[in-house]
Amino acid sequence: MSQAQNPTDSSPSDEVKSEGYSLQDWQQLYLEDDLKWDIGEVSPPLLKLWEAGNIPREGNVIIPGCGQGHEVMFFARNGMHTTGVDFAPGACERLSRRLEQEGLNARVVLASFFDLGTGHNLFYDLMFEQTFFCAIHPDQRSSYLETVCRVLKAGGVLAGVFYETGEDGGPPFNTTEDEIRKRFSEYFKISLLEKTQHSIERRKNKEWLGVFVKR
Repeated sequence: MSQAQNPTDSSPSDEVKSEGYSLQDWQQLYLEDDLKWDIGEVSPPLLKLWEAGNIPREGNVIIPGCGQGHEVMFFARNGMHTTGVDFAPGACERLSRRLEQEGLNARVVLASFFDLGTGHNLFYDLMFEQTFFCAIHPDQRSSYLETVCRVLKAGGVLAGVFYETGEDGGPPFNTTEDEIRKRFSEYFKISLLEKTQHSIERRKNKEWLGVFVKR
């Protein structure tokens, strides 16, 4: 069973960026079932990380911008204490139904990742990022790192798939190896950063797989 969010858990942001997608834009995509970014399954690079034992297999895990929640479902099935976060009601509603249908226990939080309440501070052993970094406006990337550091425990792990579009504008917004190294090395030890060989066909040679350990 999914757990409803405590209203005091967070306070969604009303800010709308001049570029990229607003909350209303994302919600409309769910209402229209226009989910072209959703690959319909758990991210294949995540499965490889899990199978190789390169990420924590127990404890608390958070998935920001979780969408329909394929990764949330995966971690819940594998016994981790799982939290999915999305600010689009359509995403949270779909995920809550899926959890209910499968009898899985996970927390679904309807909120902006950046506005998570203090109860999330230093709470998570693992954060898994599935192209959330490329979905937010680049102006928010510094806030993203600050929030990740706020919610991860010391020694906690951020694992993720980062999308290099090679194009201007977005979402998805382009993410390069140089930017990843520059931004993340300030806060994390980079344990792994490579172009993954396990992307789905339409994303071949565009996805960076990273594992970062909080300093």
